[in-house]
Amino acid sequence: MRFLLALLVTWLSAALAASAVATAQEQPPPAPPEPAAAAPAREPFEPLFLGYQTEPAMDYGGRVVVSAHDALSHAFGRLGNVAEDHPGLAPVWEFPLGAGLLLVQHEVLGHGGRGREFGLGPSYSFGFFAAATGTKRAPEDHEQLALLAAGGVEADGVLGHRLLLDALREEGVDGSRLPLAMMAKLDLTLYVSSAPRPRPGDDKGGFTHEYRHGNDMVLYLVGRQASRFGAPAEAVWNGDYEPDFDERLLHDSWHDARVAAAWNLLDPSLAAAMVAYFRQHLLHGETRVHAPALRLGQSARLTVGTRAALGPQEISRFLDVDVAFPWAVVDVYLRDLDSSVDRTYGYGAALHQLRLGPVALSLAGDVWDVPRATEGLEPSSGWNASVEAEAMLGRFGVALKVGKKSDGFFPGLPRDAGTYAGAGVLAIW
Repeated sequence: MRFLLALLVTWLSAALAASAVATAQEQPPPAPPEPAAAAPAREPFEPLFLGYQTEPAMDYGGRVVVSAHDALSHAFGRLGNVAEDHPGLAPVWEFPLGAGLLLVQHEVLGHGGRGREFGLGPSYSFGFFAAATGTKRAPEDHEQLALLAAGGVEADGVLGHRLLLDALREEGVDGSRLPLAMMAKLDLTLYVSSAPRPRPGDDKGGFTHEYRHGNDMVLYLVGRQASRFGAPAEAVWNGDYEPDFDERLLHDSWHDARVAAAWNLLDPSLAAAMVAYFRQHLLHGETRVHAPALRLGQSARLTVGTRAALGPQEISRFLDVDVAFPWAVVDVYLRDLDSSVDRTYGYGAALHQLRLGPVALSLAGDVWDVPRATEGLEPSSGWNASVEAEAMLGRFGVALKVGKKSDGFFPGLPRDAGTYAGAGVLAIW
């Protein structure tokens, strides 16, 4: 918890400082007085979304979570008209609401999404800014165990990535969403940082103690070791497995996860989005926020992003290059997959929210090679392709998404090969 608070304060302080500097540098000269005119109409909020997707449903389920955050956040802001009269107070409700709803994304759509996909019967318990997921049945194998343990941070990463792409659109993103985006994006970093160094002993806060008390990242690392040793996945899930601290790969995997967590943290696109949150949403009270980026000519804007993912036998780091045009956002990325004994690469591209009249079209394609590993899964090549369309007809609209992928792990998608789909309705409020 101390690390969480320190990291949050650091991020907010850095973004606020950058915001103040940028504001001081970009203040325009006073404009000549103009004739009085009627105040412009208030910018509309993002459409509310309600939909369903093939399990694990992390993407469209995340959109439902974001819409719930929108509704609650704007409801708080309208109390006494506080959001319009005192926009600088918005973090008072936007951050706690984001933290609370992120628990739903993490547990129900993350751990729960993988649990439902594997037929494990997940159940949930919620407390005051705390939650946990259990299952009726233990994972059948170590691949299920690893994906179940890492499912929470996986789902949060999927949500954060979509919101940061939205912030680059010509119309921008609802500023109230950015605290949620920041917390979702940094969730992997926080969870990996909570995993203590693998050392013998049962002391409180130690590696073994954290394993037996449900630390997601420790469970992920222990499960991968048990897979290498041929121990049953059920024994790991039930807390009966004894970690072997003499194995070098356990320490290597822990170190690789820490490197990926740092890479995930150092995300220029996230920093830029939070600068925009302070400058535009809090200082100037704007509903829609546009993340700053490097100008390329008259219309294009360039930024880069970093993210990470935990697979069943490898840890991945992504480097995104995003170019925002008035008509769409183009995302191209390079990915490395590190199993601690081998490294392979993948790449992909996406066209996000291409505007064709009332329709917004999104396309994505990914290819990757699974590295050689001692966990038992055979090296292979993987691919994924998807198309998504949204159409607004007046105040209401529909969203459809269809994709197909090969066998194997890719963040937010089903584990097995085949077709996946999602559908939803949108409403302007």
